[in-house]
Amino acid sequence: MVSFPVSKLFDDRISLSRASLEAAITEAVKASPDCEAFVGVFVMPVKQESRFHANWSIKGVKFGTTDRDRSSKVLASIVEFMQREFSLSEGGNVAASATQFAQSPKGVEDAAPWTGENQGTRARPEHDPEKQQRGSPDPIK
Repeated sequence: MVSFPVSKLFDDRISLSRASLEAAITEAVKASPDCEAFVGVFVMPVKQESRFHANWSIKGVKFGTTDRDRSSKVLASIVEFMQREFSLSEGGNVAASATQFAQSPKGVEDAAPWTGENQGTRARPEHDPEKQQRGSPDPIK
């Protein structure tokens, strides 16, 4: 009869939301010497090849002003450990954390949309002299 350790039979990873997992990885990297200026990571869900593989990976890294080589090495070891310990929760938590980035920061008003043709400039209302003659209020004078 073959006997397996109990830890090999069950996936005992702790389930975390995307935001919590990103914060935990960021804190762990910042705790390392010479990586205090590290900004953060983006985590994305991936399809598990087997129950022993992680269901998430790093999609992007915000290094800030920290040394990229040093922080990359630290990040790689932390992610390897955390992929064995944590899984990305499914469902609403993942969608809710994605909407955090869609919201505009406090104190920033929504402006006119970016124009596709003139990227980097804001769309401006057109000045129409005929509207002004017809008696329509024109905010640009």
